[in-house]
Amino acid sequence: MNKKLNNIKEFEYYTNFNLIGEHIIKNKKLKPENQTLNDMYYAWQEVGFYVHNLISNERAYEQSLSEYRSDKTRAVIRAREAESKIAELQRKIDKLQTKINVGL
Repeated sequence: MNKKLNNIKEFEYYTNFNLIGEHIIKNKKLKPENQTLNDMYYAWQEVGFYVHNLISNERAYEQSLSEYRSDKTRAVIRAREAESKIAELQRKIDKLQTKINVGL
């Protein structure tokens, strides 16, 4: 996906996540014994850790994919250069073989 679009979506997620978190934390401090708020607090944390892990994995995947692509491109370029050099050397060998056959 487009990096800029990903950044926008992540920004929206983190904004909403923080907004909800602020309300949960504020209410949890007001009513520390409320089991529902405690459950919401821990569920909110788990969601945050899970989404953060997903985002990190996606970034690592994209980085790896980018590196694999650049490695492939570099390997193709090196192979083309090697093939060109082989063709050049083969022409030189052929010229030298012709000179040997002619007796020069």
